[in-house]
Formats: sequence, structure tokens, C-alpha cells
Amino acid sequence: MGEAVRNSGIPREEIFVITKLYPNQFSDAEAAIEEALAKLDIDYIDMMLLHHPGADDVAAYLAMEKAVADGKIRSLGLSNWYVEELKEFIPQINIMPALVQNEIHPYYQENDVIPYIHSLGIVVQGWYPLGGRGYTTELLGNEVISEIAAAHGKSSAQVILRWNLQKGVIVIPGSSNPAHIQENTELFDLGLAEEEMGRINALDRGEKHDWY
Repeated sequence: MGEAVRNSGIPREEIFVITKLYPNQFSDAEAAIEEALAKLDIDYIDMMLLHHPGADDVAAYLAMEKAVADGKIRSLGLSNWYVEELKEFIPQINIMPALVQNEIHPYYQENDVIPYIHSLGIVVQGWYPLGGRGYTTELLGNEVISEIAAAHGKSSAQVILRWNLQKGVIVIPGSSNPAHIQENTELFDLGLAEEEMGRINALDRGEKHDWY
């Protein structure tokens, strides 16, 4: 990734690089941060997240705060933190997370979590927006989503991504297919009606597709 950024020809300040510390790195976060900087070799990291709660997570976050003060990291965030975890975690830190990245898709919507995170002034980002490995085909074939997509002349994937955006959730769909990558950007001529948003909201199963 660092090599791609360095050789892209795009000014560094126009590329936003996010990486994470995993729980097995929390106990020596300072060394892990230095390792990430060395491997990337891109002068600074735009945002670093803690991957999910674990032993020494507060100490790891405080180490990231020091790296911010030293100009090595620009902003901080969390991944897989929910209401209870945030209420316990935030009083122990100094820099409010800029972002919380959680699993969010029509079968796992976090409709109680998203407003709480927003109320703290934190951006919400959804990973697995299309359901995740092994689940995408079923989600894209959902009858309600397919009907809404057909009505707009869009794909089911575009409808799901637009549903997220209208809920105030940034989406990070992954694809190695150039046509799908292009399609995923073509969302801004699409607006879902309140009734359509409600139909998708009704699909929530509380069905998490990863363990954290």
C-alpha cells in the first residue's frame, strides 16, 4: 500500500490512509505504530484505528495520541465499538475518536448505535456494507432491495450503499472489479424515498456476519 501511494503520482495530501492496531499489538502500541510507519514509508498516517476492544486498548489509544502530538498520525478512530464500550472507553482518553467503523448492512443495521455515535460528533463508517464474504449474493438478491433497485434503474448494490449514505453512514465497499468500483461511485443521482428507506429498515435481522 505504501508503495502504491508513493508511486501514484498523486499528491500525498490527496490520499487518505487508514490503518489499524490489532489487540495483539496493544501491549506495545508504540512499537506497533513505528512498525506501521516504517512499512508504509509515507511520512505520516492519516488515521489509525484500534481494531476492536481488548486488553490494554486504552493504553494503546493513549500511545496513538502521543503519535498525533508527534505528527506521525493525523487522526484517530475505533472499530467495532458499540454504545456500552464507548461509554466506558471515552472518559479514559483525551482525543475524541473522529470515526467509529462497525459492521453495518441491511441485515445488521445498528439503528440504536448509529445515532449515539453521531450524538458524540463522531463519524460512522460501515464495513461489510454489502453483507460480507459469503453473504453478498443473498443480500443483493433480496426481493425488497431488488424491487427498489429496478424502480430506480440502479443495481441492488447501489441501493444498499445509498441507503447507508442517507442514514449518515460512510461506506467502504471492497471490490477488485473495475466495473463494480465505478458503479459504487455512481450514487449521487439516486435518492431513496422515506417509504423506500423504511422498507429497507424493516429488513433488519440483527444478523452479524463477523464475530466482533
